[in-house]
Amino acid sequence: MKKLAYWTALLGCLFSFPQVAHAYPLTIKHEQGETVIKEQPKRIAVFDLASLDTLQALDVQATAVPKAIWPQYLSQYEDEKFTKVGSLFKPDFEALKKVQPDLIIVAGRSKAAYGDLSKIAPTIDVTINPTHFLDGVEHNITLFGKIFDRADQAQQLISQLDQSVSSLQALGKQQGSGLVLFTMKGNLMVHAPGERFGMLYELTGLNSVAQAAEAPASKSRPKPGSPEAKAMQEQRQQRLDQAIANKPNWLIVLDRDEATGGEGEAEKTISEKLGNTEAYQAGHVYYLNPTEWYIVTGGYQSIMNTVNDLTKQFQK
Repeated sequence: MKKLAYWTALLGCLFSFPQVAHAYPLTIKHEQGETVIKEQPKRIAVFDLASLDTLQALDVQATAVPKAIWPQYLSQYEDEKFTKVGSLFKPDFEALKKVQPDLIIVAGRSKAAYGDLSKIAPTIDVTINPTHFLDGVEHNITLFGKIFDRADQAQQLISQLDQSVSSLQALGKQQGSGLVLFTMKGNLMVHAPGERFGMLYELTGLNSVAQAAEAPASKSRPKPGSPEAKAMQEQRQQRLDQAIANKPNWLIVLDRDEATGGEGEAEKTISEKLGNTEAYQAGHVYYLNPTEWYIVTGGYQSIMNTVNDLTKQFQK
């Protein structure tokens, strides 16, 4: 009877195994609806560099990618063996059709093309909401682990991320307050929680000295030199002055010019405009890797690089 029970249990495990793994077809819920993936994708077109970053951490390789400015650790995708299918904003539909992808991944810059892309192949939108940044990052890691049969590996990445971020946040709370700044052509723009790069407060554990800005009446950018543009510049300066008056302990800076292939001026801009602040005088200025944070926002490796580096800075 014991042997019978043993073999019954063993057979039960064997037959239940496909249910433990993620059986296809998979129905994936995402930002723009639901997508059915009939089988594990082999030819993958990825228009989001954060997704490429995370897929690489999971040992999953894309087939087709956009033309882009690549961080060093993703530079393999410059190679011609990876088909180029447009830009981060504008897909090349004809090139994409020749690839015949099994799955297309979009987010952020490429999400507007979702409707047209979904006519070519199953498409998912993995855009991360900056107000729930870490949850979004972990959701995407889990999702890719599910799609590409890397569930255990995905869980390991999440555990490493949780541990590293928790350590950084604890140090950040000890450091006190911070101010996230975006530099562009000599200008400084404040980012508060809830804004585009406001997730850096969540990531670092620093308390924001800036309040969220009021939503503009119009989403269109005013013409340079116009009264509206001048008014916007004055509001930005007032907001910066108010934040600096709250004496942030740290300045976290992202250089947009360098991120897009231009000449970086962040250090010069901070020195000239904020050189007399206590944070600057104390050496508490951290310059984010421009490409990793502006182009690859939300990638697992990008985040871990910053978390590990900032942890060392906060420990000094």
